[in-house]
Amino acid sequence: MEGKPASDRAEVRRWDKQESWGRKTWKEAKESTVPKIVGEGIYGVGPVLAALSAGRREFYALYVQEGLDLTVNNKKKKDKKGFEKVLKMAEKIGLSKKEVSKHDLNMAADNRPHQGLVLDASPLEMVGIKELEPVSVEGEKGPLWLALDEVTDPQNLGAIIRSAYFFGASGVVLCAKNSAPLSGVVSKASAGSLELMELRSCKNMMQFLASSAGNGWRVLGGSVSPRAIPLCEIVPGAPTILVLGSEGTGLRPLVERACTELIRIPGNFPVNFVMTGDEDVDTVENPGQEFRSFLAVESLNVSVAAGVLLNHLIGSNYSDSGRIEENQTGVIE
Repeated sequence: MEGKPASDRAEVRRWDKQESWGRKTWKEAKESTVPKIVGEGIYGVGPVLAALSAGRREFYALYVQEGLDLTVNNKKKKDKKGFEKVLKMAEKIGLSKKEVSKHDLNMAADNRPHQGLVLDASPLEMVGIKELEPVSVEGEKGPLWLALDEVTDPQNLGAIIRSAYFFGASGVVLCAKNSAPLSGVVSKASAGSLELMELRSCKNMMQFLASSAGNGWRVLGGSVSPRAIPLCEIVPGAPTILVLGSEGTGLRPLVERACTELIRIPGNFPVNFVMTGDEDVDTVENPGQEFRSFLAVESLNVSVAAGVLLNHLIGSNYSDSGRIEENQTGVIE
């Protein structure tokens, strides 16, 4: 009786698995040492440090890359200090610290840049919101909230939250459905600001915007429509909700209708420019204009647009007021 081909043997198949790479012995390959994440993995110095500082999650374990040399010359001084601070905070709160190989840490972080740290923690809990209540504005200062309509890309979501935190937005409202989960990917893309930002979720974005507008909030929707008002014509200062849509489709029609005004970022692209395909190349006034219909540059990436809009609308014009307290009645679900 002929034996099975070598490639069909159980031990060979198990050895071929990626998590077995780098194992010195058959026993090591058979017994996986990849950390089993109970909650979700938060990785990177900034996100882990922010999560531990904010204390919004429940912490299960801290996985540290074994043999990581923090004294090498090419190690960023900021990362080194942050890494050391993470270890001190973990020890202070009695968090279990486990050293694992770089390979296992890579597997736990789905091969994303973890900088030698992966924190196993519970997911962030979202607090529901129905509306923003009226606020009193002192002088020319007023709060700004960001409302994201079905932004599903985790990298974009993280980058937007990072900009919102940097410029001092009061908070971010997400759709309860069809939004990117607040995962470790989002936290990393936000440079840890996800852990610190005021976050709320609404079941009905249109109703949230309409109710808030009825309470005196200006609702500005980001758009590429020719009828949208150029950003330079918008005066900062009033209590504002800035609404941004997904990368592909933008704002949904009903969400767009709930906005009090639509605004756009003027660029080096005619507002009404559309190539039909019948134009003679020789009649095109600007060199390269005939290729514009084939390029996806008629608008900015949503995370880049968020930064531009927030810079104009907030700057030094807004205060930190308008932040919602969880015990505020009539608003939090």
